[in-house]
Parts: sequence; structure tokens; C-alpha cells
Amino acid sequence: MSVKVEKVSMGEGKTTQLVRIENERLTVELVAYGAHLYRVLARDRYGIAENVVLNVTPISALATDLQYFGATVGPVAGRIKQAQIGSLSLEANENDNSLHSGSQGWSFQEWDLDWQETDDEITVIFSYIDHQSGFPGPITTQVIYHLIDEYLSITFTGESPVDTFFNPTNHGYFNLSGELKTDIRQQILEISADHILETDAELIPTGTFLPVAETAYDFTTAIPLENALNELPNGLDTAFVFDDHAGENQVTLYDEVSGRRLDVMSEAGSVIIYSASGWNRDTQVNYHPMAKELGLAIEFQELPDLPHHPEWGSIALPPDEKVAKTIHYRFGVN
Repeated sequence: MSVKVEKVSMGEGKTTQLVRIENERLTVELVAYGAHLYRVLARDRYGIAENVVLNVTPISALATDLQYFGATVGPVAGRIKQAQIGSLSLEANENDNSLHSGSQGWSFQEWDLDWQETDDEITVIFSYIDHQSGFPGPITTQVIYHLIDEYLSITFTGESPVDTFFNPTNHGYFNLSGELKTDIRQQILEISADHILETDAELIPTGTFLPVAETAYDFTTAIPLENALNELPNGLDTAFVFDDHAGENQVTLYDEVSGRRLDVMSEAGSVIIYSASGWNRDTQVNYHPMAKELGLAIEFQELPDLPHHPEWGSIALPPDEKVAKTIHYRFGVN
């Protein structure tokens, strides 16, 4: 077990902190700017450890990364129609809508850092008080990364003295081939969801849930991503809706060549799966040019635009009530 912290440049005289935590199974790198999940070195079936997370390079590029590679997204992930919740006006940063809490959201803030270490586990704590995202506040929040054996968990906590909203996630992109040796098309995906959320041309929910059975969106049985992507010209940028809110829901990604398997679990009501199929931006990830379908984003969260659909539940954060949400990742081998 080890923890190493170093100061790194963000350009223009600014710095952030890079945290490297390590045990016998995994090596994880985190960045205090945006409370980012930056790298995960996971072993294949032959014991070779390679990075399976897409990260913007160099680190200073995080400040202008609008694709949120590994970022903590909050206080509210996803899209809000017309950037409006009742009388609350938000920044319209995608068409006329709000996406991922706008340019002053948590992805673009410097977080305070602390950590705790025992003989068999490491906890890294990023803390931030949000006065500027545009949501009512302040919102006192922490992002807590916990590493034990082959398990990495991310817990998001939020508390505010006023009525506000809380629906954060991590926006990690994964490619289990290791070091981006291949794209994701041959990797195998399974999702324990029977419905997807119908959206309009701007990816705003229409209010309708569509069954996945006998469609390209049916991942209830594990299939290669290529099977679906061949039928979906725009790829996946899709909210999969979980019917069972009583326990943890699961997404599994598997790479047959390396043997690496990733299980992602959460009690959230949906997961956004994004295949980057229409990629046309000049971005460097892992010191390679980003290309279409080079990584799969897995974003557990409550349904997007939920305040406009109260029949689906609530992302309200009542005054002085502390709320916690956790995503669990298991990096294994088959």
C-alpha cells in the first residue's frame, strides 16, 4: 500500500495535486482539479498492469476538457431542459440547455485534498464548498475514493443550508484492452436494465421509457458492443433505466483478449452509456489522439432532467440534510 502526492502544473502559474494510490491489485491516479479519476492500472490475465481509463493529456488540458474525461460532475449531472428549474435559471452551455452544471460546475474547480491509509485500504478525500455553480448554496461536498483489493469506490456527499439539488457522478471512460491497444467495439457489455429513456434531437428526455427487448439497446445478455454500434449510426449516448431501485444495479464490461473485467455497481436509478461514436474533436488522451469509440463512458446517476419529471423521483437536497451516493468499481480478470 502506498500514497504519493505531487504538485503538477495547470499552466498560467497555477498548480494542482496528482495523487497516486497503490496496492497489490490496482494503481489509481487522481487529480485534485475536478476531483478526477485520472488513471487506473489493472492487471490482465497474464499479470500485466496497464491503464484502462482514458485521461486527457497533459494534465493542464483538464481546464478546457468539455468531454469530462474522468471528471467529477456536479452538483447535477446530465441535461436540464432550457437551463431552467422553476424560477432558477442556470447556465445554458449546450444549445439552450444546461449540461453537467455548466462551466462553473465541479469538474472545473480545485478541490482540497486529504487521505487516510491503513495496512489494507486507502481513502482519498477531496473537499469543496460550492458557491458558484449556479445552484442554490453553498453546497458543502466531498468526493471520497476508497481502494481495497480490486475494488475502487467513489462516494459523493452533499449538504447545504438551503433547498438545492444533488445528482453527481463520475464521467470515467473505460477501455479494457489496456493502453488503448484497440477500440471498444469488440469489448462485451452487459447492463441490468430493461428500458431506455427516449430523448429528442438535443438529448432531452421526452418522458417515455422504451423497452430494450429485441432492439440494439438490449444488453440484458452480454454482447459485443459492435453488435449494437453497427445498428446505431450515432452510437450510444443513452440513459438505461433500472426498474429495481431496491438494490444495486450493475454494468459489466469485458475484454476477451486481455481477460479484464469491470463491474460497475450503484443504487442510482439510471446509467448513461456513451460510446463516443461521433467523435470529431482534436483531443489528446493518454498521449494519443482521441478517436471514435476509443472509450466507453459509464455514468451512474439519477435520470437526466429529473426536476421536470417529478413522477420519476427527486434530486432535491433539503436544508441541512447530508446525502451520500456511491459508485463501486471492481477490476477483475476472467
